[in-house]
Amino acid sequence: FWLKSLLIARGRGWVEAMFRPGGKGGVNYGDIPPNQTLYVNNLNEKIKISELKNCLLELFSSYGEVIDIVAAGSMAKKGQAFVVFRDISCATNALRALNGFTFLDKPMKINYCRTKSDVVAHEDGTWKPRAKLEAQKEEAKRPKTTPALVPPKNAAPKAAAHPAGGDPDGNASNVLFVENLPAEVNELMLTMLFRQYPGFQEARLIKGRNVAFIEYADELQAGIAKHGLQGFMVTPEMALKIAFAKQ
Repeated sequence: FWLKSLLIARGRGWVEAMFRPGGKGGVNYGDIPPNQTLYVNNLNEKIKISELKNCLLELFSSYGEVIDIVAAGSMAKKGQAFVVFRDISCATNALRALNGFTFLDKPMKINYCRTKSDVVAHEDGTWKPRAKLEAQKEEAKRPKTTPALVPPKNAAPKAAAHPAGGDPDGNASNVLFVENLPAEVNELMLTMLFRQYPGFQEARLIKGRNVAFIEYADELQAGIAKHGLQGFMVTPEMALKIAFAKQ
């Protein structure tokens, strides 16, 4: 029955992965930005870890290069795994096609992982020991004791910075203005990233300026994409800056 499950999943192909909308088997459009690593849970806990990892590798490699699978046999971590792809687009295709798919007699629940996997962090040079990361998180939670700086009473208010193509008043629009793009980005890459959110229409890259306009069907859908991808790290050094485009 395991082999039957794998063959059924393979038969779905790229067409379903690229065009299936939300809902059962679709992408969870939440606050978690796209990630190379997928969090998979509701897995069959009776399967041995070594066999489970082999089955997951066989299944998920249909959608792109899988560079790591993490699964543990402890009671607290049973029934879940992390699948790491070489790139985000492959992870997205797998999420679209396999979320809700019955695998080893149980429907899988899949979402993007909230953090970067260790193997990816090692590759891009951002890896830190877990203990150090936890200490940094605790430090960030502590209230700041430094008094807030109060500007002089006669000082003129400073104008808020905003992108040249963005709306300084923050008025909602169905078109997003995206800046801080790396030079090597192209319209296909932007399309792969932004079409993961419902209502995507097109991506228009302004060559030579490292900015782009992303159009959605309506303002609400554009706002969802803006919220989900704001600050998304397109490279280890560059984060997306997104605003509603001027009307």
